[in-house]
Amino acid sequence: MKQKASSSAEQFKQSFREEARDILVDLESALLELNERHDDLELVGRAFRGLHTIKGSGAMFGFDKLASFTHDLETAFDEVRNGRLAISSTLIDLTLSALDQIRAMLEEGSTDAAPADPEASARILDAVRRLTGAVGDVPRQAPRSRSEVQEPARTAKPLREWHIRFAPGAEMLRCGANPLLLLRELGELGGLAVRASMAEIPPLAELDPERCYLSWDMVLSTACTRDAIRDVFIFVEDNCELVIEAASEAASGKAETSAINGPGATARAPEDKRSGSPGRRSVDAVDPGSSLRVPAAKLDQFVNLVGELVTVQARLSELAARRDDPEVVAVSEEVERLTTALRENSINIRMIPIRGTFEKFRRLVHDLARDLGKSVELTIEGAETELDKTVIEQLSDPLMHLIRNSMDHGIEPPEARAAQGKRPIAAIHLSARHSGASVLIGVADDGRGIDTEAVRQRAIEKGLVDAGASLTQAETYALLFEPGFSTASRVTDVSGRGVGMDVVRQRVEALRGAIDVASKPGEGATVTLRLPLTLAIIDGLLVSVGESCFVLPLANTLECIELTEKDIEAANGKRVANVRGDLIPYIRLREHFNLRSERPPIEQVMIVETAEGRYGFAVDCVLGDCQTVIKNLGRFYRHVQVVSGATILGNGTVALILDPERLVQSAFQAQVNARQGNSADNLVGGRPWKGSARNLLKSGGGGGQNAISSRLTH
Repeated sequence: MKQKASSSAEQFKQSFREEARDILVDLESALLELNERHDDLELVGRAFRGLHTIKGSGAMFGFDKLASFTHDLETAFDEVRNGRLAISSTLIDLTLSALDQIRAMLEEGSTDAAPADPEASARILDAVRRLTGAVGDVPRQAPRSRSEVQEPARTAKPLREWHIRFAPGAEMLRCGANPLLLLRELGELGGLAVRASMAEIPPLAELDPERCYLSWDMVLSTACTRDAIRDVFIFVEDNCELVIEAASEAASGKAETSAINGPGATARAPEDKRSGSPGRRSVDAVDPGSSLRVPAAKLDQFVNLVGELVTVQARLSELAARRDDPEVVAVSEEVERLTTALRENSINIRMIPIRGTFEKFRRLVHDLARDLGKSVELTIEGAETELDKTVIEQLSDPLMHLIRNSMDHGIEPPEARAAQGKRPIAAIHLSARHSGASVLIGVADDGRGIDTEAVRQRAIEKGLVDAGASLTQAETYALLFEPGFSTASRVTDVSGRGVGMDVVRQRVEALRGAIDVASKPGEGATVTLRLPLTLAIIDGLLVSVGESCFVLPLANTLECIELTEKDIEAANGKRVANVRGDLIPYIRLREHFNLRSERPPIEQVMIVETAEGRYGFAVDCVLGDCQTVIKNLGRFYRHVQVVSGATILGNGTVALILDPERLVQSAFQAQVNARQGNSADNLVGGRPWKGSARNLLKSGGGGGQNAISSRLTH
């Protein structure tokens, strides 16, 4: 029993840590917005509620040092809320620094974890106390009581009696809340008289040990406002019945009543208009039971099992087709329908908005702008765009390096911008939008843009290109992603080592994505990441070449046409297909992969859409569509770029999943190397635009290399 209780307590503490991290992200966003709009009382209230929730919930779950550290911050914003302290950039910076300390305390894993940097924490709290006028006799580690915080209010305002009824809901204790701690905090506001009601306690045989049957009727004598009293219950408001009314109102029968109804409540609250009636309706709040936190490992296991089920379903479908038994076919079709629905639902569960990833960069922009002496604002578009959680987890580092690069290299100092007729405040724009089966993530700035000549000169200095080499704009941009490449004249804390853009390339490559770079001198630059929606399961078209099977992503495939001997002769030896008057180049997979089998009289050409335009892949036969579970090939094949993974077919054989973008790129590179007398085998173990491609640039070659580097599909 003790072990079960200990396990439940640890579960609640872990839930608090997760929720506190979410609150910290929202707090940072509110503070950075407040730094731009000092008079926004809604943002002040949002910051106060976040700090109050962390402090109150932290104390409830045993995080006493965290609650103690947060107390003075909460007091400062309470003073702001009551008009006794003005918002300043100093207060914002102090609070942001304090949030870093709180985040570190949460990561320690212990409820009694002290601040990671005690000296910095002490300096922050001393500075906050000076702002609030509470310096001197306040112990550093012990927080002041609420009665001490409200003492100035009591001397300035007369005491007032409030009648309070508090009845915990059925789920309150299960959420880890402790009503006694709430009553203790309420008593810190003034003189409190409490009467407990035990009328709802059932017979012992019917008693639920995880439910609170007590309720309390209280009279509080305080100078605090109704909102200050209600804030004591702010983190349990959706799990209780709460009625707060002034004694004079109760005596005269006037209905100025504040009521909060949660699960198990018996009274309804008046409509909350904030500027008028102070009530709040819990029916407008998010139902705590409408969402559920699930560990990422469990979700990954669930998706893996769905993937295995998809494979088994494919085997069942093939078995049903061979047996030609109506009953087996019917069962197979029903299983296929259910598997498809389950697959789609499992993918949707993994899809989460990118807002959280975008919002956390507000702090990065704020801190970098301060350190670099620049004025920069961050704008966000498409924050509700959803991606697979695995993709989002890998996005933080690339976006961080792109933003740091824009801040340091791209954006000019305010005086330089003013001299050019630009706004002194620069802009960085983060955007996200869907494009077919991909998501486009953009990082744009309105800075100086990319100096292609400076990039070219630095590449010559580093020996990446010959002095006489003629590079296209796209080839020049490709050099930015070379390891160790940087145009900075000196190394700073922000950039200059040539690591950041290489990290961007590696991460995007690992996600089977692509990078676009666009720039106009004096107007800014835009880097666009094209990433797949999901990395788990895709819809594909199964094709065969001889005895080998391949899968082409269905989202990239446009149509299928026949290629006859007559069509080949009409092309005069060129590998192009006439599609309704348009000449579409194609790649014969048999020759590209060196498969030894006879070419059929009529081939099928799958037309796909790539970053370079429309291209075709000539195969022997199209076997049909299939739900494809993507499996990694393993470390031995990690450098094979034209294949994004493999899948197991219904008959137990393995089919390679082709990457059309890299396949086109590899084919171009093979042709260029053939013209240069190089071996195409060099491309198998490395990136197409590195290695032999670098040698090609040194020799000043052009031709197909322009097409290869026109898109950075590594």
